[in-house]
Amino acid sequence: MKNFSLKTLVIACAATALIGCGDSETNITEITPTPAPAAGHDHDHDHGQELGKGRLAIADADQAVVHFFDLEDNSLVDSLSITNPAEYLYASPEGRYAVAVQRSFDTVEFIDGGVWQELHGDHYDQHNDEPELTSFTLNDTKPTHYVPRGDKAAVFFDGDKESGVNAGLGLLSDESIAEEKMIAEHHFDTYMHGTAEIRGEFVLTTLRDSESESSLPEQVALLEVHGDHFHQEQVFETTCPALHGSFQTETHIAFACGDGVLSIEQQGDLFTASKIANPTDMPEGVRIGSLKGSAESDVMFGASRAGFFLVDLAQQNITPFDWKQEETLTSVTYGFDGHNEHLLILDNEGHLNLYSAEENWQFDSRIEVFETLAEDAKPVIVASKAHELVYIINGQEVTTIDLHDGEVKGHFDLDFTPGKAAWLGVAAEEEHEH
Repeated sequence: MKNFSLKTLVIACAATALIGCGDSETNITEITPTPAPAAGHDHDHDHGQELGKGRLAIADADQAVVHFFDLEDNSLVDSLSITNPAEYLYASPEGRYAVAVQRSFDTVEFIDGGVWQELHGDHYDQHNDEPELTSFTLNDTKPTHYVPRGDKAAVFFDGDKESGVNAGLGLLSDESIAEEKMIAEHHFDTYMHGTAEIRGEFVLTTLRDSESESSLPEQVALLEVHGDHFHQEQVFETTCPALHGSFQTETHIAFACGDGVLSIEQQGDLFTASKIANPTDMPEGVRIGSLKGSAESDVMFGASRAGFFLVDLAQQNITPFDWKQEETLTSVTYGFDGHNEHLLILDNEGHLNLYSAEENWQFDSRIEVFETLAEDAKPVIVASKAHELVYIINGQEVTTIDLHDGEVKGHFDLDFTPGKAAWLGVAAEEEHEH
């Protein structure tokens, strides 16, 4: 097995008040999903055929196994053993590989999901092969935040205070996974629970004062890719204490801070930072710990342990998000559709509430999914990038919901305890009517 080691990396999922570390909250959906061609081919082609539904990869919560289901008929394709149980499971940037993060064991493994397409003349041939564990493995300290953006993803390794291992950052793509290598890597001078946002040949990432008592960073730096490494080009003077969570739009990159949101605007190669302060009536000890949204909307969605907020990058303000259609509703979990066009909130009555990115997250519709939900239910929402379908894993049942038709399309049962999950397959091109 081929091992690839970064020399530096960071964390324990710090403050419990923060939203999500490596879970579905951290699985930030890529901003510009693209079809996944075979390595070395262009993306700009007419596919000329309907995309398949892909596969659902589900990690076994109790064993070092990942199960793969064919979403055409919900049949089990294969179950593959990995080295350690997968604590988090993600899709590679273009959807071919399952990224099995084994944070407690300082390991990341990659499984070829078997669904891909190959360019033949003026068309693509679609493949549905058997899943296969690749020989590419990352063995470094505490891999935590995985941030896909377009056709690349940033993997942040937190390092460790006790052992003195520093934090590290690596860039991946489907092509680099196939070639069993990182695109580029960067080493920090201390441990930290950090993250990164990819902007073409630039990456905005976090910095932590080595004398700080917190594992959370407080500044953002601009790096530029130079071959297989990075050069630091800028450190932004505007600070972001207790930084946790980030997202980006076509023009802005935002980082959640203890005292508000750090907003960085990009104009060509010029990056300018400003701070959006928390509202004065924000409860004591509450802060936004996770940012999500749509690349085309200036309004981001922020989650905190006290509720949801809207962060308006154009108006430079943060306001509570009044999502409830009835006061008795509470949020059980949330997610997004495959192209981040809708925010999805599953409420305690078993309904999936949809909010439109194009309308600044105004209420769109409500779909009944479950008649009842257990008080301790921890469902997982997984979105298809090929069709307007989402899959909700609740207990040992997977429910398919068609967002276009607004109804449940079917169910299938699992004979194991599910952990994290990811959709794999060939993504559809985004289509916008505005």
